[in-house]
Amino acid sequence: MFSWSHGSDKRRSSTSSKYTRQQHITSYLTDAVLKSSTQKVNDTTYDTVFLTVNNQALLLRVHIPASATILAPKMTLVGIRGNHPWLDSRMRVIGYSKIESDSTFIQSGILLNKAVNEVVRHFQLNPPSNLVIVDAGLANLQKSLGLSNDNASLGNKAGNGHSNNTNGHSQQQGKGDVYVPSAFTKGNDYDHHSFRTPTTINEEPQPEPYKLPTHFSKVVTLSYNEQKHQEDTIRNLDLPNIPTAFEQLDSLDTKTMTEMLDNPEKLVQNETLQLSLISYVVEIESLKNALLEANQTAAQENQMSKPTLDTLANEVKQLQQSLKTKVEKVNELQRKQMDLCKPMKKDKILHKLKKAKKQSFEESEGLAYDWLSNGANDVEEFLEKFLKVRTVHHVRAAKIERLEHS
Repeated sequence: MFSWSHGSDKRRSSTSSKYTRQQHITSYLTDAVLKSSTQKVNDTTYDTVFLTVNNQALLLRVHIPASATILAPKMTLVGIRGNHPWLDSRMRVIGYSKIESDSTFIQSGILLNKAVNEVVRHFQLNPPSNLVIVDAGLANLQKSLGLSNDNASLGNKAGNGHSNNTNGHSQQQGKGDVYVPSAFTKGNDYDHHSFRTPTTINEEPQPEPYKLPTHFSKVVTLSYNEQKHQEDTIRNLDLPNIPTAFEQLDSLDTKTMTEMLDNPEKLVQNETLQLSLISYVVEIESLKNALLEANQTAAQENQMSKPTLDTLANEVKQLQQSLKTKVEKVNELQRKQMDLCKPMKKDKILHKLKKAKKQSFEESEGLAYDWLSNGANDVEEFLEKFLKVRTVHHVRAAKIERLEHS
């Protein structure tokens, strides 16, 4: 009637997490070490800034998939290129075993804040070698802290436990020193942040944090390929060739030309020059008018599309809200499922068994009383019913005894 299987519990634990997605995120955002240096990008992405032992500011981007089931977080060092055993060519963290897959993350049983702490700690003490900053925002962050990008070449020295400080101080990693992520304090709408240099548990806190401009994630920057494409576009514009000589100027003396240069209105109004009739000027004016017409047409089309886009945007917001509600409902159902699938407590099992044992005892006694009171003659039929109920009573009593002595 009652059975217990340790194997089934083991299978459940490998496929379901004891923490919900919200619990993971809350642990990350409220972590005593990480919270002051972490910023929310959107509902699934969070950035944590930290300094390495060689005084390089790095940004760890943590992506937490929005899913009904618990999935392993994806971590990336953004804005850099470098070499490290834990990083692939896209700077994705692949060497941290606890987030290799969804199942390993669940089986590890750790909260997200611990995972991020361990990854940050590892990169602080073992920065990537051949470090090159490819993001303009991250480069600006280095400058705002008074750090030199030349420190990137010192990445391979971090393993020796040395730290180079641009302020002229040097640190040596001791055996008991623990480097913690540097913090930047959030201001209104993340407009201003302060950032502290890395410290050890034995050091005094910095008296005055550095003041930072707007968080660099808000700065729009172009990649190298985008810049190249923009330059090629400008270079290949179909502009008329600039004349090498102007016949209209041959009859003018130096004084007249100087006066016209000093007074552009005279240059335009000069009847001898007739600038508006020069072929180059005519082509430029024609190109300008064509661009103005194209811009006007595009603006009108955009204006006509605005109501449709507004409607679609509202639909997206409604779908997002609906999805959020459904995800919360699924998370709640998952919590209930975990409670229902948990093994029952010993005290509760004993209570139910004792209650069932008493019930079967009273039922068998009732059968005996009825048989004696009514004076029935069919003994075999009575014994069959009585023993069936009485056996259940004794089985439950045996289970109670076994549980009490286990």
